[in-house]
Amino acid sequence: MANVIYATVKGKQQGLISAGCSSMDSIGNKGQTGHLDQILINSLNYAMSREQHVSHHPVVFTKPIDKSSPLLGVAISSNESLEVLFEFYRTNASGAQELYFTILLTDATISDISGSHPHSITHSGAQPQETISLKYKSITWSHIIAGTSGYSIWDDRVY
Repeated sequence: MANVIYATVKGKQQGLISAGCSSMDSIGNKGQTGHLDQILINSLNYAMSREQHVSHHPVVFTKPIDKSSPLLGVAISSNESLEVLFEFYRTNASGAQELYFTILLTDATISDISGSHPHSITHSGAQPQETISLKYKSITWSHIIAGTSGYSIWDDRVY
């Protein structure tokens, strides 16, 4: 079973961009009262590679069209600095959801937004969503349950 992921997004100018994003008004019957001020994440991908020096690539995630969609449009237009915290939940041995992993991006900016509204006849079960790409200054990974963490700084300098 896939893990459930939520994101908290804070903008330097707009404040808490993810406020109310998991409300019924924002995402309809998928609303999550326990995660009211977080964005439900459908998928998330991140990558780093290394030939001679570490190379960071944007963090890319998909999310439903929600209350944050217009605000993220403002953020890309103004190149707003963001702090983004992704929280990963899994089912524990007792069957309850537990927060086990986080990814924190600091001084992030949106490099791409792409919306997708499925064909209403051929894909009637699909929902509108958008894909967001984030560049960042630093990334921190934390495994909450196992007690490990690490970070890396996106620096385009060649040493």
